[in-house]
Amino acid sequence: MTWLEFALLHTPEPTTVRVAARRGNRWAEPTTVGPCVVNRKVVFCPPDTDVPPGSLVTLPTGHTKRVRAACHLDDHGYRLPGHLQLDLE
Repeated sequence: MTWLEFALLHTPEPTTVRVAARRGNRWAEPTTVGPCVVNRKVVFCPPDTDVPPGSLVTLPTGHTKRVRAACHLDDHGYRLPGHLQLDLE
């Protein structure tokens, strides 16, 4: 299963988030990341996404949260494809 197939299976439509990635003491220009599967405290992003801890994520609800941890997870043959998991504060 590809990331897009997984995201569409778990959301009614493709969902995007805005990310202002933190690079040291600087913030990158906000970019749109998606499709994502969004929960209140966790965002699952495409596997090629690069969002370091400390970055800011604006959810579809308009709320902005800080990334507490980011973890790239590989596809291990399960029903969950490789992705980036963002744990939010």
